[in-house]
Amino acid sequence: EQLGWDVQLTREPGGDEIAEKIRDLILDPANTAMDDLTEAYLYAASRAQNVRAKIWPALDSGKAVVCDRFVDSSIAYQGGGRRLGTDTVEAINRFAVDNATPDITVYLRMPPEKALSRRLSTSEPDRLEREKASFFERTYAAYEELYAQKGMERVVTVDASLSIEEVSEAMIAAVDEKLHALKG
Repeated sequence: EQLGWDVQLTREPGGDEIAEKIRDLILDPANTAMDDLTEAYLYAASRAQNVRAKIWPALDSGKAVVCDRFVDSSIAYQGGGRRLGTDTVEAINRFAVDNATPDITVYLRMPPEKALSRRLSTSEPDRLEREKASFFERTYAAYEELYAQKGMERVVTVDASLSIEEVSEAMIAAVDEKLHALKG
């Protein structure tokens, strides 16, 4: 906004009323019997709704969209963490996102044990946050593998093990640089 962008905020899973209901279903700790593939499809369903209800309309009206998580998260969590395979999860999401691709992705890199500890210090754990450490190690490894690939110039990596203030400053500086390049 400081650079003159009109901004639409959204999140995944979630975004609009329907996608938020899917979010509740996915993250509900009572849903311990949810199949891994069902989980992946529910994330894709929430994303499909969010893209069509929030993201495309915002982009069509000239807004910048800031989305807390997108397809990369599913590739890492369901593809790596759930062991469904990154190619499988990418394929599930290809149609869901209707060719929407981020111009900038901020990867908040932090060892999984520290990330979970920080997250759990702020709220009760949801269904995914109750997983074993090995799930988060596989998820982290999938992120690392994904962002090590060629053609990932859209990714800005920030050391998220720093203080929250330092992470915020580093993230804002990196995004600011990318936005200047986009606007230019």
